[in-house]
Amino acid sequence: MCNRDAPLEHCPARYWFNYADERRLGVRFAMAYQFVILVVDDETPVRSFVRELLTSAGFAVLMAGDAYEAIRVIAERHVDLLFTDIVMPGANGFDLAAQAKLIRPNLKVLYCTGFAEKAKGRFGPRHGKLLEKPIRAESLTSEIRKALGA
Repeated sequence: MCNRDAPLEHCPARYWFNYADERRLGVRFAMAYQFVILVVDDETPVRSFVRELLTSAGFAVLMAGDAYEAIRVIAERHVDLLFTDIVMPGANGFDLAAQAKLIRPNLKVLYCTGFAEKAKGRFGPRHGKLLEKPIRAESLTSEIRKALGA
């Protein structure tokens, strides 16, 4: 059962609450996160930075270090948007998106890479938009809101 005392990992992300707002406002209500984003990058500092940025923008964030871990998360949890690096060990971001869309056809996808010219070649983005690194924080949150229709 999901309630204010249940650990978040036992609740679907749609029911995660921002109890800090409730305490700050001094009232008995909570605001649920509207969207869940899965961030996939093989570099831990990049994942951590993006998580902090998106959490502060009001998104619920899940993370994975590679495509295989990401597929497991997508199969087990609700995810609204996949934000993935393209160049990773093992499966790349394009392969990940193709598999993820088989599991969740309505999943939105944003790719991010420092190798945009190579990525636009014959294996270019088929399931989402390609963002080029480095990307400014405001641009990233804006692109995510656009992709989600928020």
